[in-house]
Amino acid sequence: MSTNDFTGWAIRRSGSCVGEVDCGVTVDPFHACCPSSTACPSQYNVACCPFGTNCTAAAVETPKCANGSWAMFDNAGFFCCEQGYIGYNYRGSDGCSKSGASLPDGALPLAEISQVSFTSSSTTSTAPTATPTASATSDSQSNSDSNFGSNNSAPVGAIVGGVVGGVAFLALVILCLWFVRRRKARLEDASQSFMLNQEPPVPIRTEKYAATVTPGQVEIDGNPRAELSNDAATKTYELA
Repeated sequence: MSTNDFTGWAIRRSGSCVGEVDCGVTVDPFHACCPSSTACPSQYNVACCPFGTNCTAAAVETPKCANGSWAMFDNAGFFCCEQGYIGYNYRGSDGCSKSGASLPDGALPLAEISQVSFTSSSTTSTAPTATPTASATSDSQSNSDSNFGSNNSAPVGAIVGGVVGGVAFLALVILCLWFVRRRKARLEDASQSFMLNQEPPVPIRTEKYAATVTPGQVEIDGNPRAELSNDAATKTYELA
C-alpha cells in the first residue's frame, strides 16, 4: 500500500473541513472530512474511498484512518481525530476535543485504538535476512539433537524404571491373589471330604407296647359266651 492511498475512515472536524472533501454534518458542529483525492459515498459510517468505489467492507476488515497521521477511535463504528485530540461519544454520535479541554456534558471519552500500519517500500525498508549456509544449519541441527539426547536420557531411564517397577508390583499382587484362592479351594475340598467320610448316626427306635387284648370267646354259632359274673348275688353258697 503506497503513501498516496488514502482509503480509510474520515476525520471529524468542528466547523468545516480544511482543504478536504466535506462529507456532510454528523452532529452539529462536526463535519466528516476526507482527503481531497478521495470521495465519501453514502454508506455505513463515513469512509474515504477512491472515486467511483465503495470501500466500506475493506475499511472494516483493515481499520485505519484515511490519513496515517490521524488518531482512530471506535464508537460502534470507526472515526478519526487530529493527533493530540480525544474522541468521545456524545448522544450516540462521534466528536473530537483537544486533549485537556473540557468535554460537553454527558460526553464519554473513548480510548484510541491501533491502526493497520502502512507497509509501503517508500515508507519502510526491510533489511535482507541472511540465509544460513548448509554447514551452519547442519551444525546447529546436530547440536540441537545432542542437547535433546542429553537432556532426555535421565527422564527416559526414570520412565523405564517406573514401568518395570509397576509391572513387578502387579505380578506380585496377582501371585498373592492366586495363592489365597488356591488355599481357600484346598480348605473347601478338605472340609467336603471330611463330611463325606462321617458315618450317619444310628437312629434310636422307640417302640410302643400296645396292651394285649384277649379276644372274647365266641361260640360256634357266633354268639359270645359269657362267663358267670363274679357278683356276690350270683355266688353259690354251700349249706353249712
